[in-house]
Amino acid sequence: MKVRFLYPAFLEYNSAIDYYNIQQIGLGKKFIKEIDRYVEIIKKYPESFPKYIVNTRKAVLNTFPYNIIYSYQDDVIIIYAIANQHRQPDFWHSR
Repeated sequence: MKVRFLYPAFLEYNSAIDYYNIQQIGLGKKFIKEIDRYVEIIKKYPESFPKYIVNTRKAVLNTFPYNIIYSYQDDVIIIYAIANQHRQPDFWHSR
């Protein structure tokens, strides 16, 4: 399956990496590995995470307070948000 980040999700992803790199050396790299691990699971088993809202699913990360909001159709996974769990939960709906 192909994975496509919407541009706002890509910005959220990079912003989180920057934030974690400022907090501690190497923490940004750990965040990247965690996201990559979940994206691989989503690619292999797109229905493994619970349904969320507006035809999406939500993968809750274990190590970091983030969710991956995504949908899939045919051979494409669309990532709508790399959502910080401390933000308003529906901030990404306009995407």
